[in-house]
Amino acid sequence: METNAALLELCPAPLDLGASDRWQDPGRARPAPLAAAPAPAHAHPDILPTPVPLFVVPVGSTPPHGSGTALSPDSCPDLNGHSRATLGAASRSRLLARLPDRVSAAMAAACHWELYGTRGLLIVACGEDARQMGFSVESVRTGASLPHTPYEVLTDQEARTAAERPAAERERLVTRFWVRKDAALQAVGGGLSLAPERIEAGFPGDRGTVLVPGPQGLEVPVLVRNFTFSAAYEFAVATPEPLALTPSFAYSVR
Repeated sequence: METNAALLELCPAPLDLGASDRWQDPGRARPAPLAAAPAPAHAHPDILPTPVPLFVVPVGSTPPHGSGTALSPDSCPDLNGHSRATLGAASRSRLLARLPDRVSAAMAAACHWELYGTRGLLIVACGEDARQMGFSVESVRTGASLPHTPYEVLTDQEARTAAERPAAERERLVTRFWVRKDAALQAVGGGLSLAPERIEAGFPGDRGTVLVPGPQGLEVPVLVRNFTFSAAYEFAVATPEPLALTPSFAYSVR
């Protein structure tokens, strides 16, 4: 899977990548930039992909004697799928007050943002271009007696591939297939109106093209990429081809 070395440790320091200097604290030395996400192959190599800022926010347990105002790990799934438009003004204010300063500043300045959450992790995609992409994150529950992600979302080929894997690897693989499908459906605006088992997303490696059924029998090609920043999660980003958009992991914060 594609990895970003700084994200692998969910680095507590703010790390810049394609983010404006206006978020830099006065008098604070600028940290070294993260390596950019590898750009996808494009039909027009002279076209540089537009970066879409992503904030990865690990959410730990609320301190037992804390004020109770911080986000809790269990509150992240409730935010999944919400955007600036779907949260009321009061809910937006409460959320921004509970996020790290750099993340809330970026969200306050953006005309659009989207939230993707699973237990213990919140991902924020900022900017209008995020509307044209799809994102999906899920926790991986290895060692469970039954897979957290149901096999019903898989194609026959994907189910066979998963069944061939050792039990310790099976849940991760099924979850990886699912986030690919979920992200691809979001990228084309289909949501779960299309049955995920109709989409083949069992490609090897960390990137591939997924064909999403469209209107009048046409198929929409979508580039899907997996990124890993913790063994506890599977994360996928999808972009309809040939749009030149790429995720830019602006900061990783605790």
